[in-house]
Amino acid sequence: MRALLGLINTWSPSLYFDIHVTDGMDYQYDMTYGYHGFDGDSAWSPKSAAWLDRVFHPAVDAALKAQGHVPLNLCIDPVDDNDLSKGLNNSRSSPRFSHAYGDLRHLPAILVENHSLKPYPQRVLGTYVLLESTLALLGREGAALHAAIAADQASRPATVPVTWARADGRARELDFLGIDFERYDSPASGAKEVGWLGRAKTFPKLPLVGNQPGILIKRPTAYWVPVTKTEVIDRLRLHGVRVEPLTAAKTLSLEMYRFVDPQPLPSERAHPFEARHTLKFGIKTETRTETFPAGSVRVPADQPLGDLAIALLEPEGGDSFAAWGFFNEILQRTEYIEGYVIAPMAEKMLADDPKLKAEFEAKVAADARSLFIRTPERSSSGHQAVTTGSPRTP
Repeated sequence: MRALLGLINTWSPSLYFDIHVTDGMDYQYDMTYGYHGFDGDSAWSPKSAAWLDRVFHPAVDAALKAQGHVPLNLCIDPVDDNDLSKGLNNSRSSPRFSHAYGDLRHLPAILVENHSLKPYPQRVLGTYVLLESTLALLGREGAALHAAIAADQASRPATVPVTWARADGRARELDFLGIDFERYDSPASGAKEVGWLGRAKTFPKLPLVGNQPGILIKRPTAYWVPVTKTEVIDRLRLHGVRVEPLTAAKTLSLEMYRFVDPQPLPSERAHPFEARHTLKFGIKTETRTETFPAGSVRVPADQPLGDLAIALLEPEGGDSFAAWGFFNEILQRTEYIEGYVIAPMAEKMLADDPKLKAEFEAKVAADARSLFIRTPERSSSGHQAVTTGSPRTP
C-alpha cells in the first residue's frame, strides 16, 4: 500500500480500478462494479461521481452486453443474508475500501467484482472488455473527466461527512437477476445453509437501500499534530496530505478532543483487527492552550486533499487515526499518587465542597468498578490479609 500510494501521488491517475474476485451469493451477473455516486447519491467527489454514473456506467455496460456479459453497476450486498426480500444495500463504503478512498481523495475509483462461481475464461474476457471499453471511453471523454476531477479538488465544502447513515429518502427497486436456491439443515455446521441450484430466477422489485451523510464535520482552518506523533505525521505524508512543519516551538489556543469511555471495538473477527487495537468512544471538546515543539506539523484543511485529512484526523471518522488506535498510548496509566498522599487531599476536597461530595457518592453508587473493595481474609499462616477487588484505574 505504501508503494501504491507513492505511485498515485506521483502519477496522479485519472481513473483507478480495483479488480478482484468476490464470492458471496450467486446470481446471473458476471461483472459487477461499484462506485460512490450511484444514481445521483451523495459522494465526497460529486463531479467525478456524476461522470462515473452518467458517462462511464452506460458506456461500459453497453460494451459488456454486446460481448454477451451480464453487468451490474452495484457491488451486491444483501440487507439480510437470510431474507433476500429485504433488498440490497447500496451503501457508501468506509475509506478503507478502494473506491471509497478514491472518492475521498478525488480520484475516480471503481471496485470491480468478478464472481468466483463463474467460469475463469468468462471472468478474464469480461475484465478485458471492461478495460478495453474504458480506454476507448477515456479517449473520447477524458477532458470531461479531468474537468470533473479539477472541480472536486478545488471544492471546499463547508461541512464534510465522516460517516454515512442509512437513508430514509427515495425508494428505489431492482428486478434482480438471481439464481434459485434452497436452505437445508447442515449436519456439519448445525445451521441452515444455502444450496445454489444453478437455475436463473428473477427476484422482482428488490428494494435498494442507500445512504446519506451521517456525522458532518465543519471544515476547520487546520489541524495541529505534535512531533511526538511521528507515525501519524508519516502516514499523512504517505497519503500525499500537505503538512507544514514547525521550525520553532509555538503556543496556541486550540479546540481539542477528549475521549469519553473508550473501549476496544467489537468485531466479528478476533481482536486486534488488522494488527491494531481499534477503538469505539465518545468525544467531548474543550479549548486549551498547548505548546507544540519544533517538528510538530500544521495540517491545513484548505488543500486538494483537505477532505482526506479531515476524515483521518477527526476522531469520529469511521476510519480515522483515532478509531484505528493510533493514539492508544494516551489511555495508558504511567504514574500515580500513593493513597496516603491522595486520600487526605480528596477527603478535604469532599469536606469543603458538599456538591462535589454528593456527585462523588452518586458516582460510587452507580459504578461499582470505581470501588476498592477490601475484604478481610485469613492467610495460610493465620494472619488477616487484605485483598483489593479491582486495580487502580486511570
